[in-house]
Amino acid sequence: MALVTAKGVSSLAVALLTRQLVLPMTVARVPGGEFAGDNGDTVTVRVRTPRSARTQASPGAQISYDALNETPVDVELSHLYDATRLTDEDLSLNLVDFATQVTQPQVASVATGAEDQLAAAMNGVAADASFAAVADPDDTDEQILAAREALSEADVPAGDRFLACAPDVISRLLGVDKFVRADAVGDGTAIREATMGRIYGFTVIESNGLAAGTAVAYHRTGFVFANRTPVPPRGLSSTQTATATNGGVSMRQIFQYQPDILSDASVLSTFAGAAVVDSARVYKIDTGS
Repeated sequence: MALVTAKGVSSLAVALLTRQLVLPMTVARVPGGEFAGDNGDTVTVRVRTPRSARTQASPGAQISYDALNETPVDVELSHLYDATRLTDEDLSLNLVDFATQVTQPQVASVATGAEDQLAAAMNGVAADASFAAVADPDDTDEQILAAREALSEADVPAGDRFLACAPDVISRLLGVDKFVRADAVGDGTAIREATMGRIYGFTVIESNGLAAGTAVAYHRTGFVFANRTPVPPRGLSSTQTATATNGGVSMRQIFQYQPDILSDASVLSTFAGAAVVDSARVYKIDTGS
């Protein structure tokens, strides 16, 4: 393992620069307790089928009964992990701050991998429309307005609507007059949470997990994200395990000494998965490339 040695290292460690995790906080979440079993197991999310009211033909006339229908959506878990070994030399001579140099990069790795499960589901949605090849504010405005209209025509609630964008799409949005930038209002909290602004009822967020040229307009219930922290191993004491949370993703850390190689093992892991719940509540725009 290559660690920055203590020589010449400032006591104020440079903060680890990682992708801001935002997507999991904008979709429906499956409670971790609904998962059980081995790696790769699935949980079924039950999506209620919309119903239509009937009209009674006349007072006292016989009415009709309609069955309650639900559409099953399967979410499969993947076991994501980051493992490293620390030799006695690392721990005794090279390591300055265990949390900063070991735990923090591992947490960021696993959390990003978990968010990638959701980003992959978004990237896998077929495009409904395309931006102009050359960025044009009027075209960008027109495409997002069409996304708003499509969701409204599908009876999607006006609240909890999001527009997740790749960084290059955010650049397009910044040229649209109707785009209200988050840094123009508020106390900066929104920016720290990767919220870029609002337009046509959408909360606009930026994610590097999305493919370049991609914007996904969706209601919170359009996607589902599942995450569960692995249970503590029975063979380890409580001092050898810990849990951590980053960007709404929870995970477990195992720390155990391996005497045969005079090293400590640090392993971070989590179970995570995502899926499209209702395509009618999702509208995707890309650059057509």
